[in-house]
Amino acid sequence: MYTDTRIRLVMEGNEYKAFTPDYIDTLLPSQVFVFGSNALGYHTGGASRTARKMFGAIWGQAEGLQGQSYAIPVDFGKGVRKDTEVKAAVDRFIDFAREHAELFFYVTRVGCGIAGYHDKEMAQFFKEALDLKNVSLPKSFVDSLSKVEITFDLERFIEAQDLVYDLALHEISEGKKRGHWIWYIFPQIKGLGHSYNSEYYGLSGSDEAKVYLNHPVLGQRLREITSALLNCKNSSVDDIFGFPDNLKVKSCMTLFDLVAPNDIFSEVLNKYYEGKYCDKTIWRLGMREEKSQNAIKLSKLSIAKDGTILLTDYQKEIKMEPIVKAIYLLFLKHPEGIAFKCLPNYRQELADVYQKIKPFGLTERAIRSIEDVTNPLLNSINEKCSRVRAAFQSEVDPSLLEQYIITGKSGEAKKISLPRDLVVWE
Repeated sequence: MYTDTRIRLVMEGNEYKAFTPDYIDTLLPSQVFVFGSNALGYHTGGASRTARKMFGAIWGQAEGLQGQSYAIPVDFGKGVRKDTEVKAAVDRFIDFAREHAELFFYVTRVGCGIAGYHDKEMAQFFKEALDLKNVSLPKSFVDSLSKVEITFDLERFIEAQDLVYDLALHEISEGKKRGHWIWYIFPQIKGLGHSYNSEYYGLSGSDEAKVYLNHPVLGQRLREITSALLNCKNSSVDDIFGFPDNLKVKSCMTLFDLVAPNDIFSEVLNKYYEGKYCDKTIWRLGMREEKSQNAIKLSKLSIAKDGTILLTDYQKEIKMEPIVKAIYLLFLKHPEGIAFKCLPNYRQELADVYQKIKPFGLTERAIRSIEDVTNPLLNSINEKCSRVRAAFQSEVDPSLLEQYIITGKSGEAKKISLPRDLVVWE
């Protein structure tokens, strides 16, 4: 519950304000409840639900001031981490707080619930807020920021490597990986994959990567097996590792070349990857403008006969539930666009598309879904378009997202902007 008690904390010579209370159900008129949102603005649980129920948060608005609440997008889907986007959103909040000294902002434990961040990870994003007199942080954030040294648990790598490192070194020396050890032998930055191992063995950023490389055992092993990779007789990284491990090695080499540019890692990038970095690693490190060697390009979109959607240049499948996929394919077939008010005219065509995806699936439930989504008086089509966005959001560069999804101004025809010479119907 809101309390006017001011807890004082002296930190590195600076006086800090009250900690954010653990529970807030009342605010004064000039106070704002700051919470973590998902990327779609669906305020359904935890602090986001409180913000919607009590402090004016708007359904579908993922960021910014809304009523007496301020949303910061931190949740991009199960297992998906986008540290660079989160940091940018937090920076925008801090700028907003600076510009609005008349307001007082209670920052909750943003990102430390469903989004999966630890307090010490999220606290680093809010470091600049410590100096703002009108921003209050959770005690757990302040405690984390008051520690001069951040320690990393690298023992997880030692324990895993001790079991398989010699085998992994032998396989790489022979030019053919066979075991399942890629995550902790060639670690990459956290958030690029969705599996447990990818998350558990992901490095949190450049700081942890530097500590890893300076570790007397881990750093030596990484350089040793990287040297073995360079000297093996197999000249095809795809043949050595297969997909998607070939991409994991590229992201690993990118990460360590960026934190140790005069080391061995650039040689792997030059030999096997035409000297190109992993764009997603650069993006997550927030270094795209300074370091990217690759022009960001649109991938071809391949549509298989069964409706499978593939980003062929990225070697990724875009997964959607059948009715969402049917809507997407309908709009993909109409480059001129379709106005939502005209959707009833496309009901039969949508049903035909759906039947190709689900040959025996035109059930009564499916028919109702088709009727609902083509009814312009309902919100179903907007909800399906949001799901299309979510499906692509974690798979393409943010600067390219608008090319792949269904967009358009209110009242005008909605369309998919992707050039149709990049669309391949099999």
